[in-house]
Amino acid sequence: MVKLIRFIGLISQSIFIQFAHIFGLVAFLVAAAVGYFRLPSWTVPVMAVAFGVFADKFVDESAVSSILEKAASANQRGGFLIVVYFVIAAVGYISGAYGRHYYGKAANARTEVAAVARTRKK
Repeated sequence: MVKLIRFIGLISQSIFIQFAHIFGLVAFLVAAAVGYFRLPSWTVPVMAVAFGVFADKFVDESAVSSILEKAASANQRGGFLIVVYFVIAAVGYISGAYGRHYYGKAANARTEVAAVARTRKK
């Protein structure tokens, strides 16, 4: 149980480092757009691998790695970055899907209120 809590803490610290480096935020926004536009959910693992490999090979994290030493050393491993970006992509996809769902509900509520207001004025 303690190892699971430590692993969750390490992933959350790595997510913080990725967001501080801005590339994690870009991955989150892309995943939210994918969820919002109802693309298939199998794109989440594909995005996780693509973003994880890209971050491992091309993104220099030396500027923000001094924030959290353990998470920075864990980010040196490519497989761990894939797990981190899987979490980021999954949360982004779900938030995009919920955003579309609740945006549609709010738009329907506004049109119903407008329709009721028009009928009462007559």
